[in-house]
Amino acid sequence: MSSLPTAGAQRPNFLVILTDQQRGDGLGCAWPEWRAAQGETTPLQTPNLDRLAQGGVKLSRAYVNCPLCMPGRSSLITGLTPRAHMVRTNGINLDRGLPTITQALTDAGYRTHSVGKTHFRITGVPKGVDPQTLDPLEWPESAWMWAQGKLTKFPEPYYGIQTLDWTGGHGNVGGDYRTWLRSVEPAAAGLLAREAGEAPASGAEQSWKMAIPPELHYNTWVADRTISFLEGVAGGAPAARLSGNDPEGGPDGDGRQPFLCFASFPDPHHPFATPDPWYSMYDRGSVPAPVRREGELAELAPFFREVHERGVQLAGRGRATRMPDEQVREITAITYGMISFVDQQVGRILDTLERLGLADDTVVVFTADHGDLLGDHWLMNKGPFHFDGLLRVPGIWRYPRAFQPGVTSSALTSHLDFAPTVLDLAGVPQQALEASALWAAPGEPEAPDQLRPLPGRSLVPLLSGEVDRVQDAVLVENDEDYLGLRLRTLVTEMHQLTVYIGEDREQPFGELFDLSADPAQLHNLWGSLAYRQIKLELKERLLGELVRTDNRLPRRLSHA
Repeated sequence: MSSLPTAGAQRPNFLVILTDQQRGDGLGCAWPEWRAAQGETTPLQTPNLDRLAQGGVKLSRAYVNCPLCMPGRSSLITGLTPRAHMVRTNGINLDRGLPTITQALTDAGYRTHSVGKTHFRITGVPKGVDPQTLDPLEWPESAWMWAQGKLTKFPEPYYGIQTLDWTGGHGNVGGDYRTWLRSVEPAAAGLLAREAGEAPASGAEQSWKMAIPPELHYNTWVADRTISFLEGVAGGAPAARLSGNDPEGGPDGDGRQPFLCFASFPDPHHPFATPDPWYSMYDRGSVPAPVRREGELAELAPFFREVHERGVQLAGRGRATRMPDEQVREITAITYGMISFVDQQVGRILDTLERLGLADDTVVVFTADHGDLLGDHWLMNKGPFHFDGLLRVPGIWRYPRAFQPGVTSSALTSHLDFAPTVLDLAGVPQQALEASALWAAPGEPEAPDQLRPLPGRSLVPLLSGEVDRVQDAVLVENDEDYLGLRLRTLVTEMHQLTVYIGEDREQPFGELFDLSADPAQLHNLWGSLAYRQIKLELKERLLGELVRTDNRLPRRLSHA
């Protein structure tokens, strides 16, 4: 059963539903087997995402390649590692000259659109620079630019995306959404703020019940704008709102122009805030306890204890992660409510695909840019903590014309595989990325046998049931400049190895987990003599994966 388009055939559409900071077990249908075997259950209700999984392939071991927003999203759109696209950590702009799959698809005749969060450029302003001297069009994701009225509509196109309905930030969300909100209900924008809401009785940090009604919430707006886009393309208006020149390629054989649309929800990223009924949906005492044990911090690098005891300025937080259990449960319950709210809106989008007759021809992908520790290992949010709560994300692919429904695969996959899979399904060769890059030059390739431009693997054989895996390891990299740390992690079917460089150490420190015996990752075996040989073998494999995934662009133009 082939999923690849043939000459003259209708190419598939792509609807990519992306959430921010949602764990791999943050679905009702994705509770880990090892926790279920211990009698633990989850109250989390995600009926619409569950039905999406039932209609497609659920990847139970989908990993990020960096557990931070900007590097993760940059890898999705470029297909490159953080080392290659150079967004090593949050706060680094993605180079506009790099090739993107959105530009390659646009050049191939696809209609491309994005709703919600992008986060390819910084949300602040460069330190030590007077923002008044900056060109707002070069800093379109800066909250300052929007707050000062220097931007009232997101500039288009953007990294190969032709049109956008954009949101920025979390909780008190801005961008095109806030412009819309002020136009329909001028006083409602103030209802997003913490001061307008209700603080939890537990005193949990970064948490409140939002005062804004659900119908005016940004989750509803993201779904509304996505539905509007789908109705437009289904109604034969593929060029509506296009900026600049029309793309090459045009409609396919049946007269319809294929599309790629991102529906990117800012939730369930902290702050932990949502309106009722979602805020009160889950009983605080019924949420699962964090995965942790007394004494485990003593087996980890010293910065773990420092973050837990007194806090360190990291991506996402600057305060200690030590807090009462009731506050952790409060945060988890609110997070679940945020996920269920997103799930409701995803249901509306899926229903629209069915109503418009687009479901069979559309590849629907659901994933997140990274996870959240939610108290696991005595930690919160994100940072240089390579545990499952942060590294594993939801992974669902549905395409009725090619993928088997109701399949759960435990094959190792990562965000690096997203770009080659989309290009494969669209029938767009990876070499088309070269043409989309500003530094590319015309002409035939000098070395046709050189490696493919992208290091990831197409998941098409896996998703179509032809193979049971496409790789035996995935790589995670994480530079935490606040701590002067660099982490590189190799995940295999049975083990996970993390090597640290930093903390003024002459010798690297690290972690080694036996995932078969310790799926909770509670016992660091880095110093175990019994695992010495395994550690050496994993280090060798890590080195090989670092070399394999290194940048392959730009391409060679001549012999010398």
